[in-house]
Amino acid sequence: MFLARIVTTSKSLDVPFYIEVTPNFNDDGLRTLVIGKKRAVELFGAENIHVLDRDINEHVSWTYAKNERRAEYEEDLQKFVSSVTKKLVSSVKYYFVNIFTEKYSFLKKLIKWVDGKADKSVYITDNHIYIYGGKDVIGLSTSDFEYAGIDSDKVVRKIKDNPHNFVFSEDGFMDEKLRKSVLNNNIVLPYIHFISR
Repeated sequence: MFLARIVTTSKSLDVPFYIEVTPNFNDDGLRTLVIGKKRAVELFGAENIHVLDRDINEHVSWTYAKNERRAEYEEDLQKFVSSVTKKLVSSVKYYFVNIFTEKYSFLKKLIKWVDGKADKSVYITDNHIYIYGGKDVIGLSTSDFEYAGIDSDKVVRKIKDNPHNFVFSEDGFMDEKLRKSVLNNNIVLPYIHFISR
């Protein structure tokens, strides 16, 4: 699943996995960066290419190729990747479930969902469990379980035993650049893990 696209003939572009790199332009509403003034002129015509305003429309922009103007290329590429990543991070909805204040019926539904057959990505830290299952990230505190007299290790084992829960406790599936770009935000890690599979 791609969240954005870069149109370029370069094969060695280092961008996160959720940004598609392709030589073909497709105007389907996906946020797109076209690399190379010559390529942009071919696609949109010289009358639509402006040096100071490199936005073609609200979804498509262009930048110089590395061999045309390296400084602008690097700056625009970094801004593009950063804006896509920030949009990704801000789009993830997070709900913390306080087991002391939630209704029993809700907690029962939550347990059934976690134990169900829908695929989920689960990120487990020392103090929290973050679960993404296609809509929102749900957060649980292992300290709350212990305070309520529930063995948190038993809860973690129950989650790990479900073959539909893809459990991870490290962010090793992401490269260092991506980890920095999401600002080590634990809340978005299950979502990123889910879309990377």
